[in-house]
Amino acid sequence: MGRKNGAQGENPEEELAKSREEIRSITRSILDLANARQKAALKVSSNKELLGTAVAVPEVERRVLADALDHAKSIGLDKDFAREMVQSLFRYSKLIQSEEIHRKQIQKFLEETKIKVVSVIGAGRMGTWFAKYFRDLSVTVLLYDENRAKAKEKSKELKVGLHEKLAEVVESDLVIVSAPISKIPEILKEISELGARRAKPLRVIEISSIKNQMGSSGFFHQESQNPKLLLYSIHPLFGGSAKSFESNCIVQTFPEETSLLRDMFPHFTIVSMDWKEHDQLMGIFLTLPHALAMVFANAIPLDRNLWKDAVGLTSPSYSRILDLSKRVLSEDPEIYFEIQASNPNSKLVLTDAMNSLLKLEKVLKNRAEFVQFFNEAGRTIQQLDELKTTD
Repeated sequence: MGRKNGAQGENPEEELAKSREEIRSITRSILDLANARQKAALKVSSNKELLGTAVAVPEVERRVLADALDHAKSIGLDKDFAREMVQSLFRYSKLIQSEEIHRKQIQKFLEETKIKVVSVIGAGRMGTWFAKYFRDLSVTVLLYDENRAKAKEKSKELKVGLHEKLAEVVESDLVIVSAPISKIPEILKEISELGARRAKPLRVIEISSIKNQMGSSGFFHQESQNPKLLLYSIHPLFGGSAKSFESNCIVQTFPEETSLLRDMFPHFTIVSMDWKEHDQLMGIFLTLPHALAMVFANAIPLDRNLWKDAVGLTSPSYSRILDLSKRVLSEDPEIYFEIQASNPNSKLVLTDAMNSLLKLEKVLKNRAEFVQFFNEAGRTIQQLDELKTTD
Protein backbone atom coordinates (compact mmCIF):
# COMPACT_ATOMS: atom_id res chain seq x y z
CA MET A 1 0.00 0.00 0.00
CA GLY A 2 1.44 3.38 -1.07
CA ARG A 3 2.01 6.29 1.29
CA LYS A 4 -0.75 8.86 1.59
CA ASN A 5 -0.47 12.61 1.87
CA GLY A 6 -1.65 13.48 5.34
CA ALA A 7 -3.26 16.78 4.33
CA GLN A 8 -4.97 15.67 1.15
CA GLY A 9 -5.45 11.96 1.76
CA GLU A 10 -4.40 11.29 -1.84
CA ASN A 11 -2.46 8.26 -3.05
CA PRO A 12 0.80 9.43 -4.72
CA GLU A 13 0.75 6.42 -7.06
CA GLU A 14 -2.75 7.31 -8.26
CA GLU A 15 -1.75 10.96 -8.68
CA LEU A 16 1.31 9.91 -10.66
CA ALA A 17 -0.83 7.76 -12.95
CA LYS A 18 -3.26 10.67 -13.47
CA SER A 19 -0.40 13.05 -14.25
CA ARG A 20 1.07 10.61 -16.76
CA GLU A 21 -2.31 10.23 -18.46
CA GLU A 22 -2.61 14.02 -18.61
CA ILE A 23 0.85 14.27 -20.19
CA ARG A 24 -0.08 11.56 -22.70
CA SER A 25 -3.26 13.43 -23.62
CA ILE A 26 -1.43 16.76 -24.01
CA THR A 27 1.27 15.08 -26.13
CA ARG A 28 -1.39 13.69 -28.46
CA SER A 29 -2.95 17.15 -28.69
CA ILE A 30 0.44 18.65 -29.60
CA LEU A 31 0.83 16.03 -32.34
CA ASP A 32 -2.68 16.79 -33.63
CA LEU A 33 -1.74 20.48 -33.82
CA ALA A 34 1.55 19.65 -35.55
CA ASN A 35 -0.40 17.60 -38.09
CA ALA A 36 -2.80 20.51 -38.66
CA ARG A 37 0.20 22.81 -39.15
CA GLN A 38 1.67 20.44 -41.75
CA LYS A 39 -1.64 20.49 -43.66
CA ALA A 40 -1.63 24.29 -43.56
CA ALA A 41 1.97 24.26 -44.80
CA LEU A 42 0.85 22.21 -47.81
CA LYS A 43 -1.69 24.91 -48.69
CA VAL A 44 1.13 27.47 -48.50
CA SER A 45 3.21 25.36 -50.91
CA SER A 46 0.48 25.62 -53.58
CA ASN A 47 0.62 29.41 -53.45
CA LYS A 48 4.43 29.41 -53.38
CA GLU A 49 4.44 27.30 -56.54
CA LEU A 50 2.01 29.66 -58.32
CA LEU A 51 4.01 32.73 -57.29
CA GLY A 52 7.39 31.14 -58.01
CA THR A 53 8.46 31.71 -54.40
CA ALA A 54 11.28 29.65 -52.87
CA VAL A 55 10.39 26.97 -50.33
CA ALA A 56 12.67 28.55 -47.72
CA VAL A 57 11.91 32.21 -47.02
CA PRO A 58 14.31 33.29 -44.22
CA GLU A 59 12.57 36.64 -43.55
CA VAL A 60 9.24 34.90 -42.93
CA GLU A 61 10.89 32.30 -40.70
CA ARG A 62 12.54 35.05 -38.64
CA ARG A 63 9.19 36.81 -38.13
CA VAL A 64 7.40 33.60 -37.16
CA LEU A 65 10.18 32.61 -34.78
CA ALA A 66 10.25 36.06 -33.15
CA ASP A 67 6.48 35.92 -32.65
CA ALA A 68 6.75 32.42 -31.18
CA LEU A 69 9.50 33.46 -28.76
CA ASP A 70 7.48 36.47 -27.64
CA HIS A 71 4.52 34.20 -26.99
CA ALA A 72 6.73 31.69 -25.15
CA LYS A 73 7.95 34.49 -22.90
CA SER A 74 4.39 35.63 -22.18
CA ILE A 75 3.35 32.15 -21.04
CA GLY A 76 6.54 31.39 -19.12
CA LEU A 77 7.92 28.77 -21.52
CA ASP A 78 11.68 28.42 -21.81
CA LYS A 79 12.78 30.29 -24.97
CA ASP A 80 15.40 27.69 -25.97
CA PHE A 81 12.80 24.94 -25.75
CA ALA A 82 10.41 27.04 -27.82
CA ARG A 83 13.13 27.80 -30.38
CA GLU A 84 13.96 24.10 -30.86
CA MET A 85 10.29 23.22 -31.29
CA VAL A 86 9.65 25.95 -33.85
CA GLN A 87 12.81 25.19 -35.84
CA SER A 88 11.80 21.53 -36.00
CA LEU A 89 8.37 22.59 -37.29
CA PHE A 90 10.10 24.77 -39.91
CA ARG A 91 12.25 21.85 -41.05
CA TYR A 92 9.37 19.45 -41.62
CA SER A 93 7.12 22.09 -43.15
CA LYS A 94 9.81 22.88 -45.72
CA LEU A 95 10.29 19.17 -46.33
CA ILE A 96 6.66 18.50 -47.30
CA GLN A 97 6.45 21.77 -49.25
CA SER A 98 9.56 20.85 -51.22
CA GLU A 99 8.13 17.44 -52.03
CA GLU A 100 4.78 18.91 -53.02
CA ILE A 101 6.35 21.51 -55.31
CA HIS A 102 9.14 19.45 -56.87
CA ARG A 103 7.80 15.89 -57.22
CA LYS A 104 5.62 16.53 -60.29
CA GLN A 105 8.32 18.75 -61.77
CA ILE A 106 10.91 15.94 -61.52
CA GLN A 107 8.47 13.32 -62.80
CA LYS A 108 7.69 15.51 -65.82
CA PHE A 109 11.41 15.86 -66.57
CA LEU A 110 11.99 12.11 -66.30
CA GLU A 111 9.04 11.47 -68.61
CA GLU A 112 10.23 14.05 -71.17
CA THR A 113 13.76 12.61 -71.18
CA LYS A 114 12.37 9.05 -71.38
CA ILE A 115 13.98 7.90 -68.13
CA LYS A 116 11.63 5.08 -67.23
CA VAL A 117 14.05 2.46 -65.90
CA VAL A 118 16.89 3.24 -63.47
CA SER A 119 19.51 0.67 -62.50
CA VAL A 120 21.56 1.10 -59.34
CA ILE A 121 24.90 -0.68 -59.05
CA GLY A 122 25.70 -1.13 -55.36
CA ALA A 123 23.28 -2.06 -52.59
CA GLY A 124 25.04 -0.07 -49.86
CA ARG A 125 23.63 2.95 -48.04
CA MET A 126 24.00 5.46 -50.85
CA GLY A 127 22.98 3.00 -53.54
CA THR A 128 19.76 2.27 -51.65
CA TRP A 129 19.21 6.01 -51.12
CA PHE A 130 19.17 6.58 -54.89
CA ALA A 131 17.05 3.47 -55.41
CA LYS A 132 14.43 4.82 -52.99
CA TYR A 133 14.59 8.29 -54.50
CA PHE A 134 13.75 7.12 -58.00
CA ARG A 135 11.35 4.43 -56.79
CA ASP A 136 9.29 7.09 -55.02
CA LEU A 137 9.14 9.05 -58.29
CA SER A 138 7.27 6.10 -59.84
CA VAL A 139 10.26 5.00 -61.92
CA THR A 140 11.09 1.31 -62.38
CA VAL A 141 14.23 0.63 -60.30
CA LEU A 142 16.49 -2.42 -60.39
CA LEU A 143 19.41 -3.18 -58.08
CA TYR A 144 22.66 -4.93 -58.88
CA ASP A 145 25.45 -5.87 -56.47
CA GLU A 146 28.23 -8.42 -56.87
CA ASN A 147 27.14 -9.62 -53.44
CA ARG A 148 24.04 -11.40 -54.74
CA ALA A 149 22.59 -12.12 -51.30
CA LYS A 150 22.85 -8.46 -50.28
CA ALA A 151 21.26 -7.28 -53.53
CA LYS A 152 18.39 -9.75 -53.15
CA GLU A 153 17.80 -8.73 -49.54
CA LYS A 154 17.81 -4.99 -50.36
CA SER A 155 15.63 -5.34 -53.45
CA LYS A 156 13.05 -7.19 -51.38
CA GLU A 157 13.26 -4.61 -48.59
CA LEU A 158 12.88 -1.68 -51.00
CA LYS A 159 10.36 -3.48 -53.22
CA VAL A 160 12.40 -2.83 -56.36
CA GLY A 161 13.64 -5.11 -59.13
CA LEU A 162 16.83 -7.14 -59.20
CA HIS A 163 19.49 -7.63 -61.90
CA GLU A 164 21.06 -11.05 -62.08
CA LYS A 165 24.00 -9.88 -64.23
CA LEU A 166 25.89 -6.61 -64.66
CA ALA A 167 25.27 -6.83 -68.42
CA GLU A 168 21.56 -6.23 -67.79
CA VAL A 169 22.07 -2.68 -66.48
CA VAL A 170 22.86 -1.33 -69.96
CA GLU A 171 19.24 -1.94 -70.96
CA SER A 172 18.24 0.86 -68.57
CA ASP A 173 17.69 4.54 -69.28
CA LEU A 174 19.93 5.64 -66.40
CA VAL A 175 22.57 3.85 -64.33
CA ILE A 176 23.72 4.98 -60.88
CA VAL A 177 27.10 3.58 -59.85
CA SER A 178 27.54 3.44 -56.07
CA ALA A 179 30.54 1.15 -55.55
CA PRO A 180 33.90 1.21 -53.75
CA ILE A 181 36.08 4.04 -55.09
CA SER A 182 38.78 1.68 -56.39
CA LYS A 183 36.27 -0.37 -58.40
CA ILE A 184 34.41 2.41 -60.19
CA PRO A 185 36.80 2.90 -63.17
CA GLU A 186 36.69 -0.85 -63.85
CA ILE A 187 32.88 -0.92 -63.62
CA LEU A 188 32.55 2.05 -65.97
CA LYS A 189 34.85 0.45 -68.54
CA GLU A 190 32.79 -2.72 -68.42
CA ILE A 191 29.52 -0.83 -68.76
CA SER A 192 30.98 1.14 -71.66
CA GLU A 193 31.89 -2.07 -73.48
CA LEU A 194 28.53 -3.70 -72.71
CA GLY A 195 26.63 -0.67 -73.94
CA ALA A 196 28.56 -0.29 -77.21
CA ARG A 197 25.70 -1.80 -79.21
CA ARG A 198 23.04 0.50 -77.81
CA ALA A 199 21.22 2.68 -80.32
CA LYS A 200 21.18 5.60 -77.90
CA PRO A 201 23.85 6.77 -75.42
CA LEU A 202 23.51 5.45 -71.88
CA ARG A 203 23.40 8.00 -69.06
CA VAL A 204 25.63 6.94 -66.16
CA ILE A 205 26.02 8.79 -62.85
CA GLU A 206 28.89 7.70 -60.60
CA ILE A 207 28.85 9.00 -57.03
CA SER A 208 32.34 8.37 -55.59
CA SER A 209 33.40 10.66 -52.75
CA ILE A 210 37.01 10.96 -54.00
CA LYS A 211 37.69 11.61 -57.70
CA ASN A 212 41.42 10.86 -57.97
CA GLN A 213 40.83 7.34 -59.30
CA MET A 214 38.45 8.66 -61.96
CA GLY A 215 40.67 11.58 -62.93
CA SER A 216 43.83 9.48 -63.08
CA SER A 217 42.03 6.94 -65.29
CA GLY A 218 41.28 9.65 -67.87
CA PHE A 219 37.49 9.65 -67.49
CA PHE A 220 37.34 13.44 -67.24
CA HIS A 221 38.99 14.11 -70.61
CA GLN A 222 36.27 15.04 -73.06
CA GLU A 223 38.18 13.59 -76.02
CA SER A 224 38.33 10.16 -74.36
CA GLN A 225 34.58 9.95 -73.82
CA ASN A 226 32.69 7.04 -75.34
CA PRO A 227 29.87 8.50 -77.48
CA LYS A 228 27.62 5.66 -76.29
CA LEU A 229 28.12 6.57 -72.62
CA LEU A 230 27.13 9.94 -71.14
CA LEU A 231 29.08 10.11 -67.89
CA TYR A 232 28.20 12.33 -64.93
CA SER A 233 30.59 12.28 -61.98
CA ILE A 234 29.08 13.62 -58.77
CA HIS A 235 29.60 13.52 -55.03
CA PRO A 236 26.47 13.69 -52.84
CA LEU A 237 27.45 15.59 -49.67
CA PHE A 238 24.89 13.79 -47.53
CA GLY A 239 24.46 10.36 -46.01
CA GLY A 240 22.11 7.47 -46.61
CA SER A 241 19.73 8.68 -43.90
CA ALA A 242 19.08 12.06 -45.58
CA LYS A 243 15.49 12.94 -46.46
CA SER A 244 14.83 12.86 -50.21
CA PHE A 245 13.35 16.35 -50.40
CA GLU A 246 15.53 18.20 -47.94
CA SER A 247 17.93 20.85 -49.24
CA ASN A 248 21.01 18.66 -49.66
CA CYS A 249 24.22 19.40 -51.63
CA ILE A 250 25.83 17.68 -54.61
CA VAL A 251 29.21 18.47 -56.17
CA GLN A 252 29.51 17.67 -59.88
CA THR A 253 33.05 17.23 -61.15
CA PHE A 254 32.22 16.16 -64.71
CA PRO A 255 30.99 17.54 -67.00
CA GLU A 256 30.79 21.26 -66.20
CA GLU A 257 27.23 21.42 -67.52
CA THR A 258 24.89 20.61 -64.60
CA SER A 259 21.44 20.87 -66.19
CA LEU A 260 20.68 17.13 -65.90
CA LEU A 261 21.39 17.11 -62.16
CA ARG A 262 19.50 20.36 -61.61
CA ASP A 263 16.42 18.90 -63.30
CA MET A 264 16.65 15.62 -61.38
CA PHE A 265 17.32 17.35 -58.04
CA PRO A 266 15.85 20.89 -58.35
CA HIS A 267 15.62 21.18 -54.57
CA PHE A 268 19.35 20.49 -54.07
CA THR A 269 22.31 22.85 -54.22
CA ILE A 270 24.39 21.71 -57.21
CA VAL A 271 27.98 22.97 -57.42
CA SER A 272 30.28 22.35 -60.40
CA MET A 273 33.94 21.95 -59.44
CA ASP A 274 37.23 20.69 -60.92
CA TRP A 275 37.95 17.19 -59.62
CA LYS A 276 41.36 18.13 -58.19
CA GLU A 277 39.85 21.05 -56.26
CA HIS A 278 37.08 18.71 -55.08
CA ASP A 279 39.59 16.21 -53.65
CA GLN A 280 41.53 19.02 -52.00
CA LEU A 281 38.35 20.19 -50.27
CA MET A 282 37.46 16.62 -49.28
CA GLY A 283 40.74 16.45 -47.41
CA ILE A 284 39.21 19.11 -45.14
CA PHE A 285 35.59 17.96 -45.30
CA LEU A 286 36.22 14.22 -44.88
CA THR A 287 39.83 13.22 -44.08
CA LEU A 288 40.37 15.68 -41.24
CA PRO A 289 37.08 15.25 -39.29
CA HIS A 290 37.15 11.47 -39.74
CA ALA A 291 40.75 11.33 -38.55
CA LEU A 292 40.01 13.51 -35.51
CA ALA A 293 37.03 11.29 -34.63
CA MET A 294 39.13 8.10 -34.83
CA VAL A 295 42.09 9.60 -32.97
CA PHE A 296 39.81 10.91 -30.22
CA ALA A 297 38.31 7.44 -29.71
CA ASN A 298 41.71 5.73 -29.78
CA ALA A 299 43.14 8.20 -27.25
CA ILE A 300 40.44 7.65 -24.60
CA PRO A 301 41.98 5.75 -21.65
CA LEU A 302 39.80 2.79 -20.58
CA ASP A 303 40.72 2.89 -16.91
CA ARG A 304 37.94 1.36 -14.80
CA ASN A 305 38.99 3.35 -11.75
CA LEU A 306 38.74 6.56 -13.76
CA TRP A 307 35.28 5.83 -15.18
CA LYS A 308 33.57 4.08 -12.26
CA ASP A 309 32.41 7.37 -10.72
CA ALA A 310 31.79 9.12 -14.04
CA VAL A 311 28.32 7.72 -14.70
CA GLY A 312 26.15 10.58 -15.93
CA LEU A 313 29.07 12.98 -16.32
CA THR A 314 29.55 14.82 -19.60
CA SER A 315 30.43 18.21 -21.08
CA PRO A 316 29.29 20.00 -24.26
CA SER A 317 32.61 19.70 -26.11
CA TYR A 318 33.13 16.07 -25.07
CA SER A 319 29.58 15.16 -26.08
CA ARG A 320 29.92 16.73 -29.52
CA ILE A 321 33.15 14.99 -30.47
CA LEU A 322 31.96 11.75 -28.88
CA ASP A 323 28.85 11.92 -31.06
CA LEU A 324 31.01 12.49 -34.16
CA SER A 325 33.20 9.52 -33.21
CA LYS A 326 30.16 7.29 -32.75
CA ARG A 327 28.82 8.29 -36.18
CA VAL A 328 32.14 7.69 -37.94
CA LEU A 329 32.92 4.42 -36.18
CA SER A 330 29.46 3.01 -36.87
CA GLU A 331 30.26 3.03 -40.60
CA ASP A 332 32.06 0.47 -42.76
CA PRO A 333 35.85 0.73 -42.13
CA GLU A 334 36.55 -0.44 -45.69
CA ILE A 335 34.73 2.62 -47.06
CA TYR A 336 36.52 4.97 -44.69
CA PHE A 337 39.88 3.46 -45.61
CA GLU A 338 39.17 4.21 -49.28
CA ILE A 339 38.11 7.78 -48.52
CA GLN A 340 41.34 8.41 -46.63
CA ALA A 341 43.77 6.36 -48.73
CA SER A 342 42.54 7.26 -52.23
CA ASN A 343 42.77 11.01 -51.65
CA PRO A 344 46.28 12.28 -52.47
CA ASN A 345 45.60 15.29 -50.22
CA SER A 346 45.13 13.17 -47.08
CA LYS A 347 48.84 13.00 -46.24
CA LEU A 348 49.24 16.78 -46.31
CA VAL A 349 46.08 17.38 -44.28
CA LEU A 350 47.10 14.83 -41.64
CA THR A 351 50.65 16.23 -41.51
CA ASP A 352 49.24 19.73 -40.92
CA ALA A 353 46.98 18.35 -38.18
CA MET A 354 49.90 16.61 -36.44
CA ASN A 355 52.05 19.75 -36.69
CA SER A 356 49.21 21.75 -35.17
CA LEU A 357 48.93 19.30 -32.27
CA LEU A 358 52.68 19.50 -31.67
CA LYS A 359 52.49 23.29 -31.72
CA LEU A 360 49.64 23.19 -29.21
CA GLU A 361 51.71 20.93 -26.94
CA LYS A 362 54.55 23.43 -27.15
CA VAL A 363 52.54 26.59 -26.43
CA LEU A 364 50.99 25.01 -23.32
CA LYS A 365 54.24 26.00 -21.61
CA ASN A 366 53.62 29.70 -22.19
CA ARG A 367 50.34 31.54 -21.53
CA ALA A 368 51.00 34.32 -24.06
CA GLU A 369 51.90 31.85 -26.81
CA PHE A 370 48.79 29.80 -26.07
CA VAL A 371 46.57 32.89 -26.29
CA GLN A 372 48.22 33.78 -29.61
CA PHE A 373 47.65 30.22 -30.91
CA PHE A 374 44.02 30.37 -29.77
CA ASN A 375 43.41 33.77 -31.38
CA GLU A 376 45.05 32.71 -34.65
CA ALA A 377 42.70 29.71 -34.81
CA GLY A 378 39.77 32.02 -34.14
CA ARG A 379 40.82 34.36 -36.95
CA THR A 380 41.05 31.39 -39.33
CA ILE A 381 37.44 30.46 -38.59
CA GLN A 382 36.35 34.08 -38.99
CA GLN A 383 38.14 34.40 -42.33
CA LEU A 384 36.62 31.08 -43.46
CA ASP A 385 33.14 32.42 -42.72
CA GLU A 386 33.95 35.59 -44.67
CA LEU A 387 35.21 33.56 -47.66
CA LYS A 388 32.08 31.40 -47.70
CA THR A 389 29.78 34.43 -47.67
CA THR A 390 31.66 36.37 -50.35
CA ASP A 391 29.99 36.36 -53.77
